[in-house]
Formats: sequence, structure tokens, C-alpha cells
Amino acid sequence: MPLISGMVLIALIGCVGTGEVIPLQLHVAPAGPKKIVKPDEPLKVVFGEFVDGRKSQTGLGIRTHLWGGVSYFDVPGSNPAETVARLLTDYLTANGWNVLKEGSTERADVVLTGQMLELFVHAKSRVGFTEMKTKTKLAIQVKNLSDDSIVRMTLIGAGSEDVFWFDREDLEKVVNEVLTDSFSKLGQDTTVVNRMFRLKTP
Repeated sequence: MPLISGMVLIALIGCVGTGEVIPLQLHVAPAGPKKIVKPDEPLKVVFGEFVDGRKSQTGLGIRTHLWGGVSYFDVPGSNPAETVARLLTDYLTANGWNVLKEGSTERADVVLTGQMLELFVHAKSRVGFTEMKTKTKLAIQVKNLSDDSIVRMTLIGAGSEDVFWFDREDLEKVVNEVLTDSFSKLGQDTTVVNRMFRLKTP
């Protein structure tokens, strides 16, 4: 019985929030069926400003513990907008887009800027399981430099998963998959015509 009692005590301690900050390692999820196909025409993309437009710009969200207290989620460096811009760059590059590096002397075809309107992560511990969920909303603007025309898109994503024991990696997987799926919409609903970025017509 002492061993069992000790295990229960450890479990209870683990279900009490201490106010710690839990860093989430975000990255592009493995390619799935919605992978962007490389554009038929070459298109050189340069990233412009990518800002945090959330009402609350502190961290990513919270974990509510079963026996009280909370923990907080954030990204290393505490700059979620910069992290999302890096992930989008990685995603486009991995899927055949020619994203020019900062300081490149090559002439770009389009400038991509963005605003992170929502990126919220929540984990709530209940009796027997932990509920994890995330919501994302990104406003993307692509400016064609040849004619100054602008394409605007809003990428919205959401996902959730229930687990028996909370594990940071499980939550990271949910967030990564939601963000990656949102990025995929950038290619699904657009096309390239004469080296210009356009929305697909119905």
C-alpha cells in the first residue's frame, strides 16, 4: 500500500498548477494529402512584416490543472508571430515555393505579409483525461509587384484531442497539425498566372 499511496501523491502533485511557463516546440507537420503542389510557373516570394494582432499578446494559452492552479504556454523567445512566420516559410519552401532569404539580391515577384489574429492553446485536466484544443486565424496578404494587385486570404484552423495523461508533445502535435493544415489552404485556393499570385475562380 505505501507504494500505491506514493504514486497517488505524485499524481496529485502533478495535477496542481504552479504557474510555470511551458515552451512549445512548433514545427511543420509531416506532409499529408493536402500538400501544396509546386506552382507550374516559377514565383519568387519575399516575406514582409508578420505581426501579432491578437487582443492578448501574452503567451499562447493556459493549462488548467485538476486540483487548481494553472500553467502557461509560450514559444521559445516569446514571439509567436515570428514563430508562425518561420513555420510558414518552412512550409512553402518544403512544398516547392521559391522563398527568397532576407537580404537576397534577386528580384521578387510577390511580397507576402501577415497578421496573426488568433493563436490560442488550452489544456484542461479533468478526472481521467485532459482535453487539449487550439484555434488559429491568420490574415495573409500577397502583393504582386508587377501590377501592385493584392490578394487577401484568411486562414482559419481548429483542432482538439483528449489524452489520459497530459504530455507536452501531444499538445505540440495538435498545434503543428492545425497550423500546417491552415497553411495548405494558401495553395489550394490560389494559382499563379504570368508570375502573379491569383485566387482560383469557381
